[in-house]
Amino acid sequence: MKTDSLKHPSILLLLLSVADTYLTLTGIAGGYIREANPLMNAILKIEPAYFFAVKLALPAILVVLSHAIGESRPVRILMNAALIVYVTVFLLHAVWILLI
Repeated sequence: MKTDSLKHPSILLLLLSVADTYLTLTGIAGGYIREANPLMNAILKIEPAYFFAVKLALPAILVVLSHAIGESRPVRILMNAALIVYVTVFLLHAVWILLI
């Protein structure tokens, strides 16, 4: 497959990352949720801007590396795994919002 096949998954991953970051910060600020990842929770306690930067940087690094390396089995596996995680987290956020 061509590297262009990574375009749509990359865009989706970045959009889900932004949504996750926004919904997490909004939910925490409202007292509805807490950050479940201990490392990210520690970063959040240090500085919310660092939390924001790390939450967005990790998927962005995957996208940049996947486009630099090109389409390969390991890249597809990493991209699909990241998408599964972010879709799951997004669905959890959706459930929490519906329960509020």
